[in-house]
Amino acid sequence: MPSDSNSRKNENNSDTAGHGRVDRRAFLAATAAGVPVALAGCLGGGDSDDSGGGNGDGNAKMGGTLQWGGAVPVQGLDPHLESAAATNRVLENITEPLIRLAPDYSLKPHLAKDWTTSDDNTKLEFTLQKGVKFHDGSEMTSKDVLATYKRIANGEYLATGFFDFVDSMDNPDDQTFVVQLSEPFAPFLSRMSTGEMHIVPEKQAQKKKIKEPIGTGPYQFESHEVETSFTMTKFDDYWNANDENGPFLDKIVKSEITDPNVRLQSFRAGEYDFVNGVPPKDVESLKNDSSVRFEKQFPKALVYLGLNCNKKPFDDKHARLALDYALDKEKISEAALYGTGKTTATPAAPGSKWVNPDIKPRPRDLDKAREHLKKAGMPDGFSVSFKIPQSYPTQVQGAKVISDQASEVGINLNIQKITWSTWLSDVYSKQNFEATTSSYLALTYPDVSFYKFLHPDGAFFFTGWNNDEYNKLVEKARHMYDEDKRAELYHEATEILHEDRAGHLLLWWQANLYAGSTDYKGKIGTPDGSTLRFDDNWLDG
Repeated sequence: MPSDSNSRKNENNSDTAGHGRVDRRAFLAATAAGVPVALAGCLGGGDSDDSGGGNGDGNAKMGGTLQWGGAVPVQGLDPHLESAAATNRVLENITEPLIRLAPDYSLKPHLAKDWTTSDDNTKLEFTLQKGVKFHDGSEMTSKDVLATYKRIANGEYLATGFFDFVDSMDNPDDQTFVVQLSEPFAPFLSRMSTGEMHIVPEKQAQKKKIKEPIGTGPYQFESHEVETSFTMTKFDDYWNANDENGPFLDKIVKSEITDPNVRLQSFRAGEYDFVNGVPPKDVESLKNDSSVRFEKQFPKALVYLGLNCNKKPFDDKHARLALDYALDKEKISEAALYGTGKTTATPAAPGSKWVNPDIKPRPRDLDKAREHLKKAGMPDGFSVSFKIPQSYPTQVQGAKVISDQASEVGINLNIQKITWSTWLSDVYSKQNFEATTSSYLALTYPDVSFYKFLHPDGAFFFTGWNNDEYNKLVEKARHMYDEDKRAELYHEATEILHEDRAGHLLLWWQANLYAGSTDYKGKIGTPDGSTLRFDDNWLDG
C-alpha cells in the first residue's frame, strides 16, 4: 500500500504560481506525484542571483513589444512532439496544462480547478475551470482534454509511454475529466504539468502534427520564420488575466541570434530588452553594470557527454571507462562555465534525496585510462567523431577541453560543430554519432532523470546503453510512493550507471544566465528553470 494513500482534493486558490506560499493540499498532491519535496528549500528559489533590479517592484504597465534576443532557434511547434528547450520557451506561453508546477515544487491546479485522487492512487478526477477560451474563440471543455490525451496515448509523442498504465479516460460532463490507472504510477501527475501534455482543441488534437499551435495561454501564435524569428501576441480573452499577473505585453518578438557574442553586443547596443544564454565569461561584467538586470537561476540543466553504445568503440564498457578516466571534470567545467556550475556523477537534482552521496565523478587517472584501453583491445587509443551543437557555447568550450585531455591517452575526439536542427535529426533521431554533448532539462522529479533519458523505453533515450538490472530498478521506482524506499532504488541505479559507465557520461549542472534592461520587469523563468513565461512581465520604459 502506498504510504500517501489518503483521498485528496486539490483546489485553486489565491496562491498562484509565482508567489511561493505552500498550500498543504497541493503539498500532498506533490508527494503523491513523486515530486521531490526535499527540493522545495534548495531549488524552489534556487541559487538565484538578480542584480540591477527589475524583478517585479513597482506597478505593472500595459502594452509594448518585448524584443527578445534568443540563444537557440525555435524548431517545430507541436507541444506533444517537441522536446527542444527553445521550442518550449515559446510554447509555454501559448498552450497550458491541467496542473502546473509551483515555485515550491508542489503541483497546483491550472486549467483544472481542482482534482481528487482515490485512496489507492489509481483514480484521478479533475474539475475543469469554466470560461476558458482557446485562441480560436472556442470554449475549452472536457472533450478537448479527452481528445488531447487520446492523441498522446495513441500516437508516438513524448509522453505516450506515460499512458501505459492508463486503463481508461472519460468525460462524464463538460467540466469533468477522469483517468483510471491500472496501478499506482507516481510520475503521472508530474508529467501532466509539462508541455508534453498541454491541452489543445479537439479539432487540433485530430492532427498528426501541429504546425500552428492553438492553446489557452496568455499569448497566441502569430508567425514563425525558421532560424530567424518567432512572434506571439497577447490573447485578449485569456481566462486567467488580472491586474496582478498580466498578461501585460502586447507582443513578444524573439530574434534568433545564435552567436552569443553577437547577441550580447546587440543587447548592449539596445536592440533587445532581454537575452537568454548569456556567456559565462561575461557574467561578472554584467553583474557590475548598473544599466543591466542580470539574473542567474541554478540549476537549470545537466550537461552530459553522450556515447553511442550501439557502435564501436563505445559498445565496449572499457572504452567508455578509458574516456571517463582520461577527463578532469572540474577543469572542464571551469573552462566552460567560469565557476557558474557544478560537476556531478548522478542525474538526480542537486540537494534532492535521490542523490547517492557516495558516488562522485571519477578523478582523472591516465594510468587507469590506458589499462581500460588495453582491456578494450585498443592499447594505442582510437579516433571517433565528436558532434557538438554549436548553439550551445558552453558545450563547445567544454568539448575543446575534453578533446585535448582525451588525446593524452590516444583517444582522438574529432570535433564537428553542427546546428541544433542537425543535432536533432542526425544525432538524436538517426543516432548517427559516436560521441556528442547535450543536456537534460526539468529534472524536478526523479523519473525524468533516471527513466526518460536512460531507460530503453524512455522518451529521450538515444545512446543505446542497456542494463537489465538498472532497468528493473527504475521501473519499480515508478510505482512506489514511499519516497525513502524509492530513493534507495535510485541510489542503487546510480551505482550501476557509474560502474557500467552508461552512455551518458555526466559532466556538470549549469545555470540559466539572463540579461535584461532595467526597464524589463517581472519574474524570469519557470519554477524549475526549464523554460520561460512572460505573462507577468512588463516594460517600464
